Amino acid sequence: MFFGLVDGCPIPEPADTPAWERGLVEPIRSVQRVVEWPVAWIRTRLRVTQQWAVYQAPGTERYRMSIEGQTRDAVWHVLYRAGDDDHAEDADRIEYARARSAWDPMKAPPEQYPQFARWATAQALARHPELVAARVRMEKIVIGDGRYDGTGDYAFVFARSR
Repeated sequence: MFFGLVDGCPIPEPADTPAWERGLVEPIRSVQRVVEWPVAWIRTRLRVTQQWAVYQAPGTERYRMSIEGQTRDAVWHVLYRAGDDDHAEDADRIEYARARSAWDPMKAPPEQYPQFARWATAQALARHPELVAARVRMEKIVIGDGRYDGTGDYAFVFARSR
């Protein structure tokens, strides 16, 4: 438990450490490395770690997910879009806290995103026989003045056809 406590100490990455904090953070980082040295292999071999994110701030790039289906006439229809009551198919399952962690990106999509996207597109195709394809994609958004606006720039697209 002691090593878990030391490993979990929230120390910002060097690139994310403001200049005024470096005099405090770098000595703590050095002590952390020395204390963890005997068991450092555990993290990489067993892929276990527990970093605390008590006051985690989202990255500067923000995204809004949508799940869409394409009909035979090549038109894409929005089935689900985050925060959109008019397009809320499966919202109760998609927006559940544990599911959300599989698709809510910060700088990049989470490790579970491909599995989530496979599930979401399979659900869309199973539920809608009129669809010939389905996709999940993230639209880059800009937040300001109490609202967010889409940029039309999409990333992390996952698509499948029948």
